[in-house]
Amino acid sequence: MPEQERTAAGRLEEGSTAPAVDAASVLLLREHDAGPQVLMLERHLRADFAGGALVFPGGKVADMDGGLDAARWVGDAPTRWQERLGTATTSQAQGLLVAAVRETFEEVGVLLAQREDGTPLTDEDLRSRSFVEARRRLCDRGGSWDWRRWLEDEELVLDLRLLRFWSWWVTPEGQHRRFDTRFFLARLPKGQTASPDDVESTEVRWSRPDEVLDAGARGEAVVIFPTRCNLRQLADFPSVDAAWRAATEDAVDQRRIQPTIVRRDGEVLVQHPDGGDPEPI
Repeated sequence: MPEQERTAAGRLEEGSTAPAVDAASVLLLREHDAGPQVLMLERHLRADFAGGALVFPGGKVADMDGGLDAARWVGDAPTRWQERLGTATTSQAQGLLVAAVRETFEEVGVLLAQREDGTPLTDEDLRSRSFVEARRRLCDRGGSWDWRRWLEDEELVLDLRLLRFWSWWVTPEGQHRRFDTRFFLARLPKGQTASPDDVESTEVRWSRPDEVLDAGARGEAVVIFPTRCNLRQLADFPSVDAAWRAATEDAVDQRRIQPTIVRRDGEVLVQHPDGGDPEPI
C-alpha cells in the first residue's frame, strides 16, 4: 500500500520530489462476531516499500494491467469508474481496478475472479500448479510472462464487481518515491483463504481495525499514516455490510487527500490537509 517509504527500521526516506505513480490497494474484509476484520500483511524487512509495516495488499499499476480484453473482466462500464476514481481516461481507471485484483492475488493469494461459466474459484484452484506458478511469476515480476494470456488460458474472468472505491491518498511532495493510490474494499470470496507471498510479505493476519490501531499506538506494530486513517474510517462501521453499503453509496471520504511533511522539534511528522495535530509518519 504505497504512501510513505520507510527503511527496515521505519525511518522516512526523503529526497527530491518525484511524480506520483498510480497504485491500488485493497482492504480485504470478512465478517466476525466482534465486528468486521480486515486482512493485514506484514511487509518483509527487506521490502522496497514500508519494510516491517502492517499494510493492506497493493502496489503500483503495471503495464500488464492495461489493455485487458473485454472477455476477461465483468463489472461496471469503464466510464463510470473513470468518473468515480477521478482518472483522465477509462484505461487508467481500468488499470487501477485490475492492479487491485492482481496485487491481491500476488501478495495474499486471493483472486477476485471466476471461470467463464460463472464457477467461483476455491482454494483447490488456487493450490493447483498453474495458479501457484502464476503467483510466483507475478512475485518475480514476470519477465516476459503474460498475465493476460494466462487469464485467457485458464478461462478466467476478473470480477470487478467485487471492488468498491474506499479512499484516495497521495504521497506528500518531497519524497523520492511517490504514489497516487486508490483504496478499494473487497470481501473475502467464499472458499478462498489468504497466505503471504514470502517475498514482500512474511505474515498475513485478520484483525479488527481497532486492534491494529491499538497495536500501532502501543509500539507493537508499525502502522503508517494512510493505513491508520483508512482503519479509522473502517472502524466506524459495525459490519462488513455497513462498510460495503457506505462505499457503494459514496458515503465515505473519497476525496483526493495529499498530506504534507512537517518538522517539529527535530521530528518528521505528517499533516492532514484538513488540519488537526500532525502525527508520526
